[in-house]
Amino acid sequence: MRRSLPLLIVVLALSGCSYRIQGEPIAAPPPPLAIETPRKTVGVDPCKLVTEKDLKPIGTLQFVPAPRVEMPNSCLFTLKENAFVLVAVPYRSFDESKRIQSKGQEVQTGKHATWLSCGKQETEMVCTATIAVTRNESLMVAIGMGGGVSEAKARDALEPIGQEALKRMPAA
Repeated sequence: MRRSLPLLIVVLALSGCSYRIQGEPIAAPPPPLAIETPRKTVGVDPCKLVTEKDLKPIGTLQFVPAPRVEMPNSCLFTLKENAFVLVAVPYRSFDESKRIQSKGQEVQTGKHATWLSCGKQETEMVCTATIAVTRNESLMVAIGMGGGVSEAKARDALEPIGQEALKRMPAA
């Protein structure tokens, strides 16, 4: 009996520590995303989110704004001054843009989390703002400017256009 008592204690201790948790682990919820006013994206015409007045500081329209076949839910505004603005809604999530455009930075557009990414593409400086309007969708506003424009100038031209486009989206 003396030998079996320590063995029994060891067996009980080991069996008490070996249990399994049933089911799948639950992922932690994503961190909060700054979205002052969630916006509707269904049925929103991206060609109506930007006006000629919004574009006036960078130029005048060369063509009637038109959807881009290669990018669903988009509208291209081509300017005479070697520049363009592209708008898309609904667009991918803020988190997806953050993952894909790893050299970007988080900024705010009208109290909405925005992933801003800028870089030289061929002869143009292109800046893209992915503005969160829901947890899974965003408004994308991009600007491309030729003629050796700096990143700061393109970013500064994009900001008010993004703010106005966001204001024109209906609240959810």
